[in-house]
Amino acid sequence: MAKIKIAVAGCLGRMGQEISKQILKNKKLEFVGGFEHKKHKDINKPLNKVSDIQSSKLVSTNATQLIKEANVIIDFTTPESTLDNLKIASANKTAVVIGTTGMTDAQKKKVKGYSKKIPILMSSNMSVGVNLLFNLVQQTASALKDTDYDIEIAETHHKHKKDAPSGTALSLGEYAAEGRKTNLTKSKVLDRTKKLSSRKKGDIGFSVTRGGEIAGEHTVSFIGSNDRIDLVHKANNRSIFVSGAIEAAIFISKKNHGLFNLKDIF
Repeated sequence: MAKIKIAVAGCLGRMGQEISKQILKNKKLEFVGGFEHKKHKDINKPLNKVSDIQSSKLVSTNATQLIKEANVIIDFTTPESTLDNLKIASANKTAVVIGTTGMTDAQKKKVKGYSKKIPILMSSNMSVGVNLLFNLVQQTASALKDTDYDIEIAETHHKHKKDAPSGTALSLGEYAAEGRKTNLTKSKVLDRTKKLSSRKKGDIGFSVTRGGEIAGEHTVSFIGSNDRIDLVHKANNRSIFVSGAIEAAIFISKKNHGLFNLKDIF
């Protein structure tokens, strides 16, 4: 059976390095290479000289060449870079796994447009446990009325993370809103410092912590007058996200087109 050829966008990023290492260890996969932004300090250097990735392939700036060669690209970069890579992938009929967060609704709409031509799996979180949490949040929000229980979402990540709230936290908010048959855009509260007002019925509040090297922690709290229910997921390291991304790549390599998420696998 032919190996699935995979290229990694942002190969020297935190997730890019871990994913590249796991591809090299997986007998079903072939690592065709990784690429970075042309201004990265380690361009054209061997991966094994600038990272823990055991490959002598050079850090490339030629996204087009690697995407053309690959069956699948895995992309945990920035919204702008991801859309650039999707344009190239679409032209070359290459499948894409997207773990990039911080996308606007307009950018997500563009992703959906590309999925009419190529298969794309996009998830704000590649962990099986978090995707289970999505379902639990939706069920709990549906069962507990907004007149009785307030919803607050707290998330903590490492100090290097730029987007806030995290993509996972916003997805949790979307599932909570869906459970209550409302729209997150109408009910989310990201900042309580701009005006003095009490909490409104149906608000979904968010709080953010950044520090250290925390891989990711998310808590969805349903707070009533007499009790409180917390649904919690804590990632001890990035391995759970890497495993999900690898499974996603194998899954998406067998599709012709369409937009998928991690729940489609499990």
